[in-house]
Parts: sequence; structure tokens; C-alpha cells
Amino acid sequence: MSKWTMRRNLIGVVFSVLVGTAGLWSGVSLAHPSLVDPDVKIVEDAIQKAFPGVSLQNVQPAPMPGLYMFTMNNEDRVYFVDKTGRYLMVQAALFDTQTQKNLTQDFVFEHRRNIVANVSLENAVVYRPTSTESASPAHIVYLFDDPDCPYCREFHAEVKKLVAAGVTVAVFLHPVERIHKGATGKSQYIWCATDRAAALDLAMSGQPVPAPAQLCDSPSDGNLVLAKKLGGGPTPYLVFPDGRTLAGGKPATEIMRLLGMPPAVAQQSGQ
Repeated sequence: MSKWTMRRNLIGVVFSVLVGTAGLWSGVSLAHPSLVDPDVKIVEDAIQKAFPGVSLQNVQPAPMPGLYMFTMNNEDRVYFVDKTGRYLMVQAALFDTQTQKNLTQDFVFEHRRNIVANVSLENAVVYRPTSTESASPAHIVYLFDDPDCPYCREFHAEVKKLVAAGVTVAVFLHPVERIHKGATGKSQYIWCATDRAAALDLAMSGQPVPAPAQLCDSPSDGNLVLAKKLGGGPTPYLVFPDGRTLAGGKPATEIMRLLGMPPAVAQQSGQ
């Protein structure tokens, strides 16, 4: 890499605004940081004084001396602050010039990895591969879908290809009511159906979803909160086990490559 390329990359990263990125630094323990660095409590108190009522998460020393990093209000966004809490950097990218790593992004991905590792699939419509031989615990994606989103409907064909190729797709109903009036009610119909996957297939084909025999509580509100914690991009919104995200959908072959599946499998799925 030439010095000009390195300089361009460095300037581009340092001054970029990273929307929807949060996580934990590689190699940093998730144990409460105050047990490791006593100054963390001082930093927490300073932040709370500056922003009364906020909910703080992941407050810990940043790799750059003199800075601390944190997230707040369960949002997928990284903040940097000095020990006094006076100087705050929002959505800044911290870049290691020796390793050429975007450390903010590392922080983001690990945060997301910890969330998806503990997420319950009980609140998702889960499409599982029919062949246990092709299925792998590593081959799973978490998809936030709005049943009235035209892009979600278009992407649903790729969901089917993924499942046929051995990928488990966990669909979390994510109705965006402010854009699609009635999406919340439709999500409830899908969730309360006897066969949720069949009802979701019906909705994604553009067909009306019949009212269930009995309404039930839908996890949609909780799914909206979960999506926000994971970056909350526009639907269809995919989250990978390694913390990467993808908004708007992509061909199944590209998603399989991102999952590390063999090229032959990805090519076969794309046919």
C-alpha cells in the first residue's frame, strides 16, 4: 500500500460518520469495566451529570490513552469521552495506523456478536433447512422483515434460496407502521397463525393474510427494540453471526459468501 493510499484511507476513515455502528473492542472483556479500571466509575458519573437520565452501556477505556468509550440507551452507536466527561466525540472512527484496523468497527461487531449469540429464536419465524446434512450452526442469518415492505417481498425469494442451500433464516417481524399503515396488524395475523411460515409466505407474495382463529400477543414491539440495538437499518435488514449487517437485501449467493459457505454451494444456489 502506497503512502498516498494509506493517507487517503486514514483521512476517509477518521472523518467519516459511522451511522449504526457499535460493539466491543477485540480482546476486551465484557466484565464490568470498573472492576478493571477504577476511573470508569468517575467517567460514568461525569457522563450522567452531563446527560441526566441516560442509560449507559459498555463504558470502558478506549485503546487511545486518555479516552473512554461507551454506548447508551441501547443504541448501536459509539461515543468517546475524556475522563472529565467534558469533551465528547459522537460517531467517530478510531483508526489504528499500525494495524490498519478500524477499531470503532471492531467495537461494533463484537457488541452485535454478543447480542445475537444470546437472542431467543422464540420471537422469530424460523425457516430451517430440510436437510440436516447441509445445515450448520454457523450458517444462520437474522432477518428483520416488514410484511408490507416491497423490498422485503422481493428479497423473500432469496430467503428461500438460502434455506434450500442450508442456511437457517430467523425472521423477526419488524412492521414499520409510520410508512406502511396496517403492517403491525398484519404482523400480528402472521404471528398468531397456526403456520407462521406459511402466513409469512402468503404476505410476502402480496396476498392478504386471513385473520387467525384467535389473536395473540405479537413480539413485534420487542423486535423493533432488538433491531435498534443491532443498528436498525431499513428493511430487509440482515444481521450476521459475526456482527456484520446488510440493509436492503442482496442475492442469496452473496449472502452465502459472507457466511463463508463454499463457492460451489453458492453458485449452485444462484442457478
